[in-house]
Amino acid sequence: MTIDLRGYTPQHPQLYRLAADGRSLEFFYAPCPACGKLSFPAMVPGCAHCGASLQDVQPVAHAGGGTLLEFVTLHVPLLPGMDTPRIAADIRIAEGVIEEGVIAVPDESALRVGMDLQAVGVPLPAGEVFTCRFVPADAGAAA
Repeated sequence: MTIDLRGYTPQHPQLYRLAADGRSLEFFYAPCPACGKLSFPAMVPGCAHCGASLQDVQPVAHAGGGTLLEFVTLHVPLLPGMDTPRIAADIRIAEGVIEEGVIAVPDESALRVGMDLQAVGVPLPAGEVFTCRFVPADAGAAA
């Protein structure tokens, strides 16, 4: 069952927001006025590609998702209170932008390097707050 997260608050509102469908996410990027490439997160002081100042740049939102580059299942918590097992991954979310993310699938068998992923909101147990997780793009559309 899919939970409509409209009315929930993002855990990291400076990084992402809920899309119109109430489940998928949009990421905030800073478009560089010098080279035209995107930097993430949007509040960085300089372009990650050319170093130009991004001080007066207005963030833009793009559909959250990316390409799976590599992943590993963590069986030991890296931080107090971290749920395990957890699948951590490197994901290319834009040209030249690679971020770490958590993939919400039961096990690695649903994953393959190079597959498309979609960012979705997942409610946290602490109340009406959601966090970002990635799912295979075909699963995100069906969920």
